[in-house]
This record gives sequence, C-alpha cells and structure tokens, in this order.
Amino acid sequence: MENRRRTNNRKVIKYRRKPKAAAFIFAVVLIYVVCFVALYVTKAKVRTYEVDIGALTSNATFTGIALRSEEVVNSSYSGNINYYQKEAARVKVDDTICTVDETGRVSEILSQYTKSDENSLSKQNLASIKSMLNNFRTNYDGNNFSDIYDLKTDLNSAVLQAMNENIIANLDNIVASTGSENLFQTIKSTRTGTVVYYTDGYESVTTDNITNDLFDKNNYKKNNLKSEDLVVSESPAYKIITDEEWNIVIMLTQKDIVSYDLENKKNVTIKIKKDNIEVTGSFSIINKDGNYYGVIGLNKYMVRYATERFLDIELTATNNTGLKIPSSAVTEEEFYTIPKEYLTTGGNSNSYGFICEEYNSNGELKTKFVEADIYKSDDSVCYVSTEDFAAGNSIIKPDSSDRYVIGPTEKLKGVYCINTGYTVFKLVEIIDENNEYIIAKRNVSYGISVYDRIVLDADKYSVNQLIY
Repeated sequence: MENRRRTNNRKVIKYRRKPKAAAFIFAVVLIYVVCFVALYVTKAKVRTYEVDIGALTSNATFTGIALRSEEVVNSSYSGNINYYQKEAARVKVDDTICTVDETGRVSEILSQYTKSDENSLSKQNLASIKSMLNNFRTNYDGNNFSDIYDLKTDLNSAVLQAMNENIIANLDNIVASTGSENLFQTIKSTRTGTVVYYTDGYESVTTDNITNDLFDKNNYKKNNLKSEDLVVSESPAYKIITDEEWNIVIMLTQKDIVSYDLENKKNVTIKIKKDNIEVTGSFSIINKDGNYYGVIGLNKYMVRYATERFLDIELTATNNTGLKIPSSAVTEEEFYTIPKEYLTTGGNSNSYGFICEEYNSNGELKTKFVEADIYKSDDSVCYVSTEDFAAGNSIIKPDSSDRYVIGPTEKLKGVYCINTGYTVFKLVEIIDENNEYIIAKRNVSYGISVYDRIVLDADKYSVNQLIY
C-alpha cells in the first residue's frame, strides 16, 4: 500500500519536442521559393534582341523631268478645231485626231448631232460606265474625298470618248447628208502612238541637252491645245508620243551619289508619289560640266503619266550592309585613353599591357607588367577598360623614364551582350544609321557578332549587371 501511494504521488512532466531538422530545412526552402517566385513575378522582364545581318533602306525624294519621244504635229489649216480622241489615247495610222472647220459650218452640224438621239450611248458604253461606278463604290474611302473629282473626270472622258467614236464612225454620212463635204479638213495620225494635247517646249529635250534650268518650275509654261477653239495654220494641233520607253531625269549631288551608293548601280526602284506606284528601271549617271543627273529608264506606265512633265519620286536605296541593331540598344561606356607609346608586351607572353609602378608592403617603389584589355586603338591612343587600372596609377614608357598618370577618359559606343547571363559591354562601330536602327561594322575587336543576344533598353542597365 505504501508503495502504491508513492507511485500515485509522482508527477509526470511533459517536455516540448524540438523541431526536427527536416522540417526546419523544408521551411527555409519554402521561404526561399516563395521569395524567388515573388521576385520573378515583380521583376521587369528583360527585353532582348538577337543580332543579325541587315541594311538600312532609305528613301530620298526628288523631282524628276519626264522625257519621252514626242512629236508635235502642226495644223496645215486655220479655223475651228474639234478633237475626237481622248487625251492619252492610243491611236494608229490614219485615225482621225481632229478636224479643222474653216467656215464654222461643220461645228454647228456636229453640235446638233451631239444633242440628237442618234448619238445616244450604246449598251456597251453604258455597261462600261456602270462598271466604273460600281468599282468606285466598292473601293471608296471617305478619307479620300478627292476621289470623287477623279471619278467625275473619268466619267466625262468616258462619255466624250463614246460620243466621239459615234461621230467619227458617222462623220462621212453626217457631212454628206448636209452637203458640207468641202467645209472642213480632217487631220489624221501619221504615226502609231499616244496622243496628247499640250506643248511645253520640252519636246526636244534629251539626256544630251538637259540643264539645271529646266528643273525650275517657276519658268515652266504648259500650253493646253484643247482650251483653244481656233487653230492657226502651222501652229500645233496635237502631240504624239511614239515610244513606250521613257526616262525620268533627276538632279544629283556628289553627296547623293555617295549616300545612296548610286555610283555602280545599274537598276533602281522608285515610287511615283502621285499614285504611290513602285517601278524598277535601269539607272545611269551623267556628268555635264560638273552637274550630275540620274537617268531612270522605264518601259511601263508611260501612258499613265503622258500628260505629266514633272514627277515627284522616291528613290529607294539600300545602303551599307552590316550588323543591324536597334538604336535603343546602343549605349556608351567610359574608357581610359593612354598614349599608344606606353603599350608593350609582358615577359614571354604576347599579351598587351603596361608597365605599372606601385609600392610594395615595405614601401618600396616597384614596377610590374599589368595585362590590359585594349578595346580600341588609333595612331595616338589606346582605349583601356577602367576595370584594369585605378585612376592615378602611374605607368612607364618602355625603354624610357617617361611616366604617364592614368586618368583621362573618353566614351565609346557599344551594347550590352547577355550571352553569359550578365551584361558585357561590346563595341559597335557605326557605318550607317537612321532613327530606328544602326548598321555596325563586322569583325571588330571586342565587338558584337551575329546571333549575339543584347539588351534592347540599354539605358536601364549597366556593365556587369546580373540578368538571369
């Protein structure tokens, strides 16, 4: 009994268990993972760019003179003149271009015929006009309201052409029925070509006699032949263009030739700004008394611009080829500028560097060779990384007692390459540039190469910054 009491009086004390090592490690790892994910989610993404070969395409605007094979045809008669071909129409030999009414009688007859039902539009003419209207409705853009005026001009030309075709087909019958056979003279085409109704004095201009004065629009005068009701004998009646091949001549400077690499070009692509039409033609440069002219030979669209003498064009030129880099990736870093005569090689190695002076632990002034990264050099200085030396270090010229204190710096252009996970500054030598891209020279020492990955926003980073 006594032993039992002793047993019952004993107190049981519970101790808290110490955390197990595995649980502690798990907690640490969990905290690390959570922090890492949080940092990854909140960290701004690094925008990168892969370097590749490319070139810049630049467009230069010029005002060119259109030169064609043009022949002015004079009238042999005087009187009222009536035209029967639409301007810029293709005609063949013996097609009636116009008539000259020496008495005025035929003009009255034709005027009456034009208003009569006999000269109504045919089903084919109406179908053509309907198709023109449908095409306009399909392609109409409210931002280009001026297209309505172009449609009006096209409709008037179509109607006039249809009426003139009917008049020409029945001209002999009309005149015979009125007894007016001898009252007018018919002027017919003696050549196959494109007929136009203006003169400007440029008809005889060729690439052989082109001058700078001809490009002055202030002195240009265009004579519209159709605006005159009367024609005088031996004065122009119409003009015919006899060849589909034509030239656009532009004025050039020596700078233009170099900038757009035109000297050895045989072909160029241009955009005619009036219609934004692109066309490729032959190209050559002529030099007349120190004045340069570019001659663009074309065999298309002559008829489209038959009534135009001056054309504004964009010359598309591809410049130097190299490493194409976005301008935002280019930055600058400072480099020590050290006179080149202090550069030497050290010991038995071929590594370049400088003989540097420094004090040892005993306070003695000693010299030793310090290898250096020479990023760039010219005839006078070397550009050395600021990580290789501290400002104020003194170096000695080989085989001399001359000393130079390192300190002056200059900035060089480059990019931050991140192939290794952190930013490494690499040089770029710019050979061409515009607002968006630069073209860098290839095979530059300490420069970038094709397929290097670089940061796109260089101004947000610094050298030796960890990226990944």
